[in-house]
Amino acid sequence: MAEAALSALIANLSAARAVTPLDVLALRRLIYADGAIAPPEAEALIALDEAADGRCTEWDDLFVEALTDFIVRQQMPEGYVDDAKADWLIARLGADGRIKTDSELELLVYILETATTAPARLAAFVLAQVKAAVVDGEGPLLRGARLEQGRINADEVTLLRRVLYAAGGDANVAITRAEAEVLFDINDACRGADNDASWTDLFVKALAASVMTVSGFEPASREDEARREAWLAQAEPSGLAGVAGFMSRMFAGSPSALTHPGRSLSSDGLDDWRALNERTEAAEAAAEIISDDEARWLAERIGRDGQFDAAEHALIAFLKRESPNIHPALKPLLDAA
Repeated sequence: MAEAALSALIANLSAARAVTPLDVLALRRLIYADGAIAPPEAEALIALDEAADGRCTEWDDLFVEALTDFIVRQQMPEGYVDDAKADWLIARLGADGRIKTDSELELLVYILETATTAPARLAAFVLAQVKAAVVDGEGPLLRGARLEQGRINADEVTLLRRVLYAAGGDANVAITRAEAEVLFDINDACRGADNDASWTDLFVKALAASVMTVSGFEPASREDEARREAWLAQAEPSGLAGVAGFMSRMFAGSPSALTHPGRSLSSDGLDDWRALNERTEAAEAAAEIISDDEARWLAERIGRDGQFDAAEHALIAFLKRESPNIHPALKPLLDAA
C-alpha cells in the first residue's frame, strides 16, 4: 500500500515539477513507513530531484538523508560503501559525466563525509564535479554558493576542503597524487585571477600534505568490520549477548578479565602500544622527507609553464621552511622562485 502511494505521489510531483514542505512531509512518511529505502524508491527520488524545478530546503534535506541511508547506512557493516553501490550512484547521477542539481552534489559530498570508507573512484568522481564547476563554470555548486568561472571564491574553497578531507574520500584524510593534480589544474586555470585568500591556504596545506605526511588512520576492511560486528552480535551460552557477557565478566571484579589470558596489561599490552606509537612516529618522520619520485613530480608540476603565481610561491616557501632536507631535484626550482 505504502509503495503504491509513494509511486503515485512521486509521479504527481514530477509532473508538477515542484516539491513543497507539505509534499516533503508526505514523502517522508511513505518512504520510512517500513524503515528502509528500497532500490526503486531510491531511483524514484533521484528522478524527482532532477524533474522538479521548484525544490524547497526541506526536500534537499530529505533527498540527502534518504539516499545516504540507502548508500551508507542500509547495509552491513554500516558505513562501508561497496563497489556496487558506488557504481550505481555514479551511473545514476552522472550518466553523461556531469551531475545535474545542487542537491545531488550535496548528497555526494555528504556520503563521503559520512562513510567510513568508499571506493577511490567515487571520491574522484565527486572531485571531478567540483573541478568542472570551478574551472569551466559549468555544473552546480551547493545551494546558496556562488559559481565564478576563472576565479576561485570562498564558497568553492569550502566545497573543495569538504571533499578533500572527507572521511570516506580517497585514502581517507590523506591527500593523494590524483587529488593534488586536480588542485594544480584548478590553480593553473585560475592563474592571475583575484582568487580568495583561503585558496592559497588550502592549496599549500593540501599539496604539502600530499608529499610530507602519511595517513594516520587506516580503517578496518569491510570484511574485518563485518566479522567484528558478527562477534558482537553472537549469543553466549549463558544467554547473554556476546558484548553484554563480555562486559559483565570484565567488571565482575577480576583484574585478569581486562587482559588476554597469559598477557599482562602492564607489560605486553603497553609494549604493543609503545611499538605502534614508534612505528607511527617513524612513518611520519620518513614522510616529511620528500622522496625522489615526489621531488621529480613537484619540479615538473610547479614549473610546468615557467611561471610562479602567489599560491605556488607560498607552497615553495612552505616546503623550504618545513621540509628537513630539500631534495636536490627541487633546488633549481626553489632558486628560480
